[in-house]
Amino acid sequence: MTSSTAGASQPASQSASQSASPAAGVRHSWIDNLQGQLFGVVMVAFGMSMLHSLGLLIGQIAGVAFLVSYGSGISFGLAFTLINLPFYLLAALRMGAAFTWRTLAAVTAVSVLTNVAGNYISYRHLDPAVGAVLAGLCVGIGLIALFRHQASCGGMSILAAYVQERTGFKAGWLLMGFDLALFATAAWFLPVERVLYSLAGAITMNLFVAWNHRYEWYIAR
Repeated sequence: MTSSTAGASQPASQSASQSASPAAGVRHSWIDNLQGQLFGVVMVAFGMSMLHSLGLLIGQIAGVAFLVSYGSGISFGLAFTLINLPFYLLAALRMGAAFTWRTLAAVTAVSVLTNVAGNYISYRHLDPAVGAVLAGLCVGIGLIALFRHQASCGGMSILAAYVQERTGFKAGWLLMGFDLALFATAAWFLPVERVLYSLAGAITMNLFVAWNHRYEWYIAR
């Protein structure tokens, strides 16, 4: 924000444009952050439950943990925890304690909700192509909600949020590049059809995040 003296020296049209910006002076209260994070968690878990019901690959660090578990026989939970440790360290060192705790809470909640979703939601018929795209949209909007309220869903999303904050490079593009490498690796272990459906969901998610997660549209605190 510029000082009042500097603002007075600017052209009127420029000052008006800045004051009309959606991001100008925005502050989120604790209840704003709480409801945004809850929404993000529910949407991510809902998308994950669709992918799980279809037997499709989950992207990002969860996908890496799945492949590690598939290849080594160790549990998914242990692999997911170990792979995430460096990213939590990055969050703690670079993005603050509040972001780290919110992310830990979000990851835990998503894990629990995804595990219990089958007790409350049954997909009697869900076309894999439609399900992959819908899941991608749900996870994408969930990640944006978490990002806007200073949290993430762990793993690469921590790094993606940090890189966008520091460099302006879109989080969605970084996540997409990671997922492309992940699915190329998965093609060695899984049926090609499942990998392609999973890739469609990941592309949908990352395009949605890349297009809509813009700091010039808001300031989340």
